[in-house]
Amino acid sequence: MRSLPVEITHLNSLLSLKVANNKLIEVPPGLSSLQRLENLDFSNNRLTSLENLDLLSMYNLQRLNLQHNKLLRCCSIPSWVCCNLEGNCIDLSSSSSEMDVLEDYDQETSENSQNGASITSSGHLCGSSPIHRCFRPRKSKRWKRQHLQQRARQERLNNSRKCVVACKHSVLVDESLVEGPSNIVDDDADDKELLTEEAECKDSVANVVDEDSRKEERYVERCSCVPDSIGTSIDSHSSCKKCDASVGSLSHADDVVEESSSPEVSNVPPKSKRHLDGVIDNPKPCKTRRPTDDSDLSCKYSMISFCGINDYLPDGFYDAGRDRPFMSLRNYEQNLHLDSREVILVDRQRDEMLDAIALRAQALILHFKQINGLFRDREHVAIDNLQIASLLALLVSDHFGGSDRSTIVQRARKTVSGSNYSKPFVCTCPTGNDDTTSIVTKDSPSGLGDILFLDLCEKALRSIKSRQNSIVVPIGSLQFGVCRHRALLMKYLCDRIEPHISCELVRGYLDFSPHAWNVIVVKRGESWVRMIVDACRPLDIREEIDPEYFCRYVPLSRINVPVVPDGIPGQVSSYPSLSGSDEIDKAPSSTLVQCKFGSLETVAKVRTLEVSRSSADEIKNFEYKCIGEVRVLGVLNSSCIVKYYGHQISSRWAPSSDGSSECRTLQSAIFMEHIKGGSLKKYVDKLSNAGEKRLPVELSVFIARDVASALTELHSRHIIHRDIKSENILIDVDKKRADGTPTVKLCDFDMAIPLRSYLHTCCIAHAGIPPPDVCVGTPRWMAPEVFQAMNKRNIYGLGVDIWSFGCVLLELLTLQLPYSELSELDIHNSLQVANRPQLPEELEVMATSSKAELEDLAKSCSGNDLDKQQSESHILRFLVSIYRWCTEKDPDDRPTAENLYNILLTCANSLPIQSKEEGSKSIR
Repeated sequence: MRSLPVEITHLNSLLSLKVANNKLIEVPPGLSSLQRLENLDFSNNRLTSLENLDLLSMYNLQRLNLQHNKLLRCCSIPSWVCCNLEGNCIDLSSSSSEMDVLEDYDQETSENSQNGASITSSGHLCGSSPIHRCFRPRKSKRWKRQHLQQRARQERLNNSRKCVVACKHSVLVDESLVEGPSNIVDDDADDKELLTEEAECKDSVANVVDEDSRKEERYVERCSCVPDSIGTSIDSHSSCKKCDASVGSLSHADDVVEESSSPEVSNVPPKSKRHLDGVIDNPKPCKTRRPTDDSDLSCKYSMISFCGINDYLPDGFYDAGRDRPFMSLRNYEQNLHLDSREVILVDRQRDEMLDAIALRAQALILHFKQINGLFRDREHVAIDNLQIASLLALLVSDHFGGSDRSTIVQRARKTVSGSNYSKPFVCTCPTGNDDTTSIVTKDSPSGLGDILFLDLCEKALRSIKSRQNSIVVPIGSLQFGVCRHRALLMKYLCDRIEPHISCELVRGYLDFSPHAWNVIVVKRGESWVRMIVDACRPLDIREEIDPEYFCRYVPLSRINVPVVPDGIPGQVSSYPSLSGSDEIDKAPSSTLVQCKFGSLETVAKVRTLEVSRSSADEIKNFEYKCIGEVRVLGVLNSSCIVKYYGHQISSRWAPSSDGSSECRTLQSAIFMEHIKGGSLKKYVDKLSNAGEKRLPVELSVFIARDVASALTELHSRHIIHRDIKSENILIDVDKKRADGTPTVKLCDFDMAIPLRSYLHTCCIAHAGIPPPDVCVGTPRWMAPEVFQAMNKRNIYGLGVDIWSFGCVLLELLTLQLPYSELSELDIHNSLQVANRPQLPEELEVMATSSKAELEDLAKSCSGNDLDKQQSESHILRFLVSIYRWCTEKDPDDRPTAENLYNILLTCANSLPIQSKEEGSKSIR
């Protein structure tokens, strides 16, 4: 068959095409339209040209077999195609500039160059491995050897029997001449003549075998014997000695070629070419694209776990983790054992595989742009950048072993069945809406597939470190990669796309596991949008403020508001220095520090932990506690809850006292709005010291209303605060609300927990924070059911916050602490039997007996027919009744937060504006 039927170009679903051992002369023009074609085999034909085959448009093509044809020159082979050109008559001098390959020189080549030989080496990119597609450049010496054989044979035909030396060297190149007939299949008379000529040359071979055998021994010592899976087919039973003999013979053949083609021999060793950025054939970065020193940026990522969109990852960047002091690469190799966590190195100059991945990425994006016509349409750049980023994420995921789609399928099933619990955290574990599930272990594995893949990655890393005898692992050498490898490669590729993609490298927590991901910043209209791209889950890209992702993906450093005009949320040049800031308050577990966050006045809640003096669980729970509070603050949206501006988890290293090692100190800081008035407890103490008996009743109503409003927001999202008290309520009399009342806000959510956390293993679990069946909080404000969980686990609910709210009302009515007349032991006894704190006798008698009376009191707290004293008495009676209702023994008899807010709002709205102004003045 000399030509293919045209109808074959209409098979658009064709994946593989093999037309071998025929007499094809040309390829049909429409074959390039088969976009799904992956394997193409035209071996042992008579093709002289591939002009009709547009390989650049066949972006799914992986393997191209063109062995034993009559190609006189090589076309441009794309970087993603593994091409076999063995047995063609291609002139290397004319094809070296056309081949889309990378030049590389090994030790043998360097020695030959110094001896006068100039060898042009080239590499090919392989197709896909059985597990994932893996594109790598190789030193295809056998491919070069075959073309040198063709040159030597042609020289031998032209100088038949005139140049015995030329014949002798050409026979050395072809090992098959010693072993038997040629392996090239062809019907032409020229080939038959060549076989006859080769047979006549065998006698001259025997004279030089002894000399060449000594040279072979020298090459055997240098053999690495690394199997090659691309290019020409290699005999599986070939030995190290044969491989090196061919390498040695190659240099002799090259000498013959150089002597016949050039009168002079160059003594200058060859140099690799330097290409400009953006060139698809070899897009290696030039020196002008290195704005950041590799060690500086590596140190920055080690310290703050973040690289921004302006941090261009240079070649030489490395990630050594955050759990050890930052050092140079050499120090890591010298001082750390192979069992230590690997140091990930990104350097295309020393990593052939990384170079191949970058080539493939740029080729993929180029074809994507050509297909979608993005070169002509400049109005949708932001959307296109996100599409390009998603393609790169798929490429990275595919390279490192693929992605897990089970969570997407599970979420879809839950959504369809209506069992996807989301109050406010979306359930991603099997629990869903099931309330009958027994208490689960929070350390239980998320899935067998994840465990197997992680184990596979660890074994691959151990193998690489053992083989290289170093913990420094080039990222291109990894066949299986976890999140830290994927996010780093994703950032590296985004920085090298022209124009580059605005990409951040982020390290933090996914649920309660350390994780790394990327954030792509795109502009939509007049606003900036931050999209989370996780190469472990490349099919699920969402905005950073997505309710599920905002809670699940928690970075170690986050900025929740713009700190500069027209800034991008999440971007800040540096976090405020806390060492020189003013300390506002200090508690046993934290310190409040006043600082300036950009243009915002903020308060940082700072915790520290010395790692050397802490257990493994304490270290783990330290970060979990900060992550849990940040999660809760991030989902709450109420004017009566303190605003969350951002957080930072960092570590610093300092020499130990004896100077033998460095000690690590963990520090977490949560940045919130600054309420200058301070806590309600401070104000209550101030009035008590001044001789007052209670707060102004109007002010008590406003404070109770705002706290009830905060609880309504909290409980509507199924979150229990568990530490409601006057210390955790902030008040600012100078900063008025729209209705003229002072600002009141609830704060301190480090003990807050989702209501159903004990049922889940996903982010709802809030690992590191005691579940709602453990005794936590402050005893004087603690509900009886919480205290009773001290001796026996007892699941409690939202009603515990209502009891604590009632205790705050007692503070407003008496300016005294709950159970102030009792000792600590008596307090415990009272809580054990669910006795509420006692009010003064004059207030106890004011309580109403029914809810209907309470609602009537709320509406008539300030009637027109009441004087000031009568109005105050009505309000006192109303507040005392609220207190008794909130402190009922049975949690089911207590009001909900929404009930409280509605009835307190009714009372507050019935008060005239004059009462509000007087209440504000009285607290100054």
